[in-house]
Amino acid sequence: MNPYYPKLFEPITIGRTTFRNRIWSAPNMMSHMDYRGRPDDSMIAYYREKAMGGAAVVTLGDCPVDREHAATNPRSFALTPENQPMLAEIAKAIHEGGALASQELNHGGNVAFAEANYDANPEGWEAWGPVEVHKTAGGVLHGEEVAEEEIHIHGMSEADMNVVADRFADCAELLKTAGFDMVLLHGGHGWLLDQFISPLYNTRTDEYGGSVENRAKFPLMVIDRIRQRCGRDFLIEYRMSGAEEIEGGLSKAEGIEFAKLLDGKVDIIHVSAGLDTEEAQAVHTHPTMFLPHGVNVHYAADIKAAGVKTPVLTLGGINTPKLAEQILAEGKADIIGFSRALIADPHFPDKAKHGHPEDIIPCLRCLDCLTGLHEGNNLCCAVNPRTAREERYDRIKPAAEKRKVLVVGGGPGGMQAAATAAQRGHDVTLAEATDRLGGLLKFTDYDDLKIDLMRLKDHLIAQVEKSGAKVLYNTTVTPEFVRAGGYDAVIVAAGSSPAKPPIPGLELAEHATTVYTKLEGLGKNVAVLGGGLVGCETGLFLAEHGHNVTIIEMQSAIAPEANWMHREGMMQAFAKAPITCRTGLRVSKVERNAVTALDETGAEVVIPVDSVVYAMGMRPNTATVEQLRDTVIDVIPVGDCVKARKARQAMEEGFWAAVRLA
Repeated sequence: MNPYYPKLFEPITIGRTTFRNRIWSAPNMMSHMDYRGRPDDSMIAYYREKAMGGAAVVTLGDCPVDREHAATNPRSFALTPENQPMLAEIAKAIHEGGALASQELNHGGNVAFAEANYDANPEGWEAWGPVEVHKTAGGVLHGEEVAEEEIHIHGMSEADMNVVADRFADCAELLKTAGFDMVLLHGGHGWLLDQFISPLYNTRTDEYGGSVENRAKFPLMVIDRIRQRCGRDFLIEYRMSGAEEIEGGLSKAEGIEFAKLLDGKVDIIHVSAGLDTEEAQAVHTHPTMFLPHGVNVHYAADIKAAGVKTPVLTLGGINTPKLAEQILAEGKADIIGFSRALIADPHFPDKAKHGHPEDIIPCLRCLDCLTGLHEGNNLCCAVNPRTAREERYDRIKPAAEKRKVLVVGGGPGGMQAAATAAQRGHDVTLAEATDRLGGLLKFTDYDDLKIDLMRLKDHLIAQVEKSGAKVLYNTTVTPEFVRAGGYDAVIVAAGSSPAKPPIPGLELAEHATTVYTKLEGLGKNVAVLGGGLVGCETGLFLAEHGHNVTIIEMQSAIAPEANWMHREGMMQAFAKAPITCRTGLRVSKVERNAVTALDETGAEVVIPVDSVVYAMGMRPNTATVEQLRDTVIDVIPVGDCVKARKARQAMEEGFWAAVRLA
């Protein structure tokens, strides 16, 4: 029995297969492949790293069962005989790490596109769905305007269902031949299998529509077809939405009824929630920081409570071993799925297993990983610069020559640089101007909404302490200090300071980075000047502490720098809070009881307030960089002192600066 997390690391046997623990690396996909959908060596390295990190199962992400009617992602790889050798190498790499290999199979149904054509659907091409639909589609998707077009959805006949079931079975059989141990069928989130079980999409009046039992016939057909082709020892995991969380969609009660139909038919019931195909529900499928950790666990718990005997997996915003252990100990699930948590740190399982949760790189639930793929980039992670680049940079290599390194600034960039340089064997001193590390992240100690970011701060502090780097507090670094210390290299992570535009009366306002410890001095009605992410999230904090908040932004939209999923989650939180957003207003004057602004026509708008907070950008502390630039040969500026951005860029630059040192 593991002394730290006994339930999480208890083996589980399903059929004839024993898993080393209850941790599944849930499906996520890279984009390293060519136009033909061929995986490359970097994909092998990515999934191998997850297996080496201690997960029991490593699941490759969403893959269409054919390239004609099933595609959901233009860069999903193709399950074809030509690609089978590379798939076999991925399976072997996962097995080398001690994990079992799985693959998520999907069919886009009525929201699929012709992947073979890549850029656009060819004339006459039709998506397939439960029912025939003629519709006009367009509007805004992920914050971008989409031109309207006429779309015809082909309503599937029973013959079509058999074709699709055979394609699922073909792909499962290919995976089995390639050495995979199991398959995950994507039956949730608004894709084809879910479209059949969902009353929102399935309005058929024949034997495949109406009751849950009838609507389940096609998904069960797919499961049976794979069983016939692959046998009992090739395990089937079925992903379902416990509820679609949308009017007219699959309800929680129907989800339980469907899970009972799956019971005994599949080997694992994987319970998620929401819809990928609807933006408002997608942020519940992939919970943002504005939702509780483990927000979807109750769906799995209710399915188990209903008497379902098949092992049940839960996932969604679970990013600490403590929470995972609690869920298992309370009997709410049998298995925990981690996706983003293992993108942030593939070695999460082994670090937890050996009692070192402080070493786990914490997932921020920021969704930069997923939205980066939506924007056409490869997978990345805000807190782990190595993610999806494991082949290019396998491990932190020891320094060829030990050097005396000074890091200036104890924010996220400086802490990452200091820890990495010390881990490589350099003699590192970190000089911090205040009495504690953390930089701008210190405010997270006061904001429950920022608990994941607080964990990141604490993680970085722990890594600095464990690295052996020497920390000097209350230390201002000057050229004389550098020269007297005999340093060989200086990494400058001097951060940024609040921008303070020349607005009359702005001295009466409190800056967003300091307001967290000054709540008692604020009145009931608070204006937040600046509707970027800092202003918006500060406004939400104030609203949660009893203030009525008006966010004033001169641009036409708030938080334009946020990815679409973060913004959607934030706006849903705003809808439940006493927050008003006023855009298109340029602040011209601040008084004790009012803020005056000019609208787009130049007309004055006066907003009565009791207190004012401002968040109008940050300015890089470039003076420190210039002051130290000629002190030694290697002076490397990183993070906000180069350009004010997020912690992600500061940490990346701090990491690579330390890696580049000889």
